[in-house]
Parts: sequence; C-alpha cells; structure tokens
Amino acid sequence: MKIAVYIVVAIVAVVLVLGLRAAALSFWAERADYVRTAPKPISRYPERTGIPGLAEISFADASGHRMAGWYAPSRNRGAIVLVHGTGTDRSSLLFETGFLAETGFGVLAFDLPGQGASEGRTRWGVPERQSISAAVDWLSARTDVDPERIGGFGASMGAYVMTQAAVLDPRLRAVTLAASPNDVVEQNWLAADDWGVLTQISNYLALRAYGQSLDMMPKDVIGKIAPRAVFIIGGELDELVPKSMALQLYAAAGDPKELWIVPRAHHLDYARVAAEDYRTRVTEFFKRTLLQ
Repeated sequence: MKIAVYIVVAIVAVVLVLGLRAAALSFWAERADYVRTAPKPISRYPERTGIPGLAEISFADASGHRMAGWYAPSRNRGAIVLVHGTGTDRSSLLFETGFLAETGFGVLAFDLPGQGASEGRTRWGVPERQSISAAVDWLSARTDVDPERIGGFGASMGAYVMTQAAVLDPRLRAVTLAASPNDVVEQNWLAADDWGVLTQISNYLALRAYGQSLDMMPKDVIGKIAPRAVFIIGGELDELVPKSMALQLYAAAGDPKELWIVPRAHHLDYARVAAEDYRTRVTEFFKRTLLQ
C-alpha cells in the first residue's frame, strides 16, 4: 500500500513540475514578443539588398523616439508603409519591399518601437499606432509622394496594429493585412494551448505584464476603415493565426474588401509557396486603390 502511495505522489510531483515548467516557458515565450529583437545585419546595409535606391532613413514618432527604417523613392507618386511582426525587424519584409519598389511605389519599411534599431518600447498598441502615423507624416512631406496615395501593409502583429492605425488615420488610403490576429487574447489563447488553461493563463499574464493594450481589437474596429479598401490575406495551413481569423476579419470589414486564403501556406510563407501570385495580388491591389 505504501509503495502505491509513493508512486502516486511521485507521479503527481512529476506532473506538477512539468506543468509549472510548461507554464514558465509559456510566460517567457510570450515575453519575447515585447523584448527587442536585434537588427539583422542586412538592415544596416540596404545597398546589399539589390533594391535600387533603397537607403537608410529615420524619423521621430509622437514621443520623440527615433524610428529606423529603409526607403525606396516613389516613381508613381504612390507609397506604402510596411510594418513587420514579432521577433523580427524590417528585413523580414525584404521580399515585399522589393516587389513594391519594382512596381514604382515608394516603400517605407521601418522597425517598430523597441525593435530592431528603433528607440522606444514595444507594446503592440499605442506606440506602434503612433509610429505608423509618424511614417505617414514622413511620406506626406516628400516631394516624390502624393499624400492622397499612401497605403499600408502589415504582417502578423504588424497587421494587427496596422488595422488600428488605419482606423485612426484616414490618410492610409488602402491597407493589406497579412496573417492578422483578429483578437490578441484569442490568438494567444490558441497558440498557448499545450497544457490547456495552465499555459494559457501564464501566457495571458505575460501579455498583460508587458503592457499589451486590449483596446481596438481588429475584429471590432476593422469595419471603420471603410470606405477605404482592405485586402486580407491568410494561410490555409496557418496554425499561429488560423484562417478562421482571416475569414472573421473579412466578414467584419466594410466594402470595398478582398480576401485571399493562400493554398498550402503556413504563417507568412506566401513568398515560398506562391511567390508570383502573392506579388501580383498585392501589387494589383495597391495599383487599383492608390493609383486610379
């Protein structure tokens, strides 16, 4: 009998230790989204990208923090602000920077606050929205850009804050939202379900501890972008931001709106599985909405 009790106690202890370890790992994994990701080497050497005219630039956000970025001058009077997601910097959007610049758009890809080479702190909320509007300010002051022909492209959490920025800043005349969570709590709840509520709660605690604001969930506000155009992209096999979120965002968006669920695509790997189709769909969307 005593042996059986010892075995049960040992099993409970092992499960408890493993559970606590899983909870701690979930907390630290979420914490990583709010910690600076160092700039990739290529970010400091835009001339090595092969994109003609691409150069390092900087501008100040509403708090006076310096935002670091790249800019390729416009040849068609239109311009696009590119916004990256978590755990990376502007270089994650090198493919998009390249094909939009090749089409003739001015392209401003920058590191969000607290990421890459930009100053400030990451919150995936107010600071990011303000930095996007500051990028629009910077573009609007350029002689090569028509202020009425500025659009935005966001990837993952970059799309999350791009949605919010577009609601608040009508100067963004059209936006493409790639793999955007419709609700940051719901998305993290899905991503942290390894141990059920145990890891989900620790993930949520990290999200709150590092200042994530819970206002302006895209599913609740995306409809306010209309009548400006929205293009929503999702991956058929995306496990991080499931295609159901793209479908929900599309349903909540006002007209005009477009949706593309990329076949065989996981999270943001559109350039790998459908490069030409991806390039064509995004550039044609911005041509229709900004140049005509």
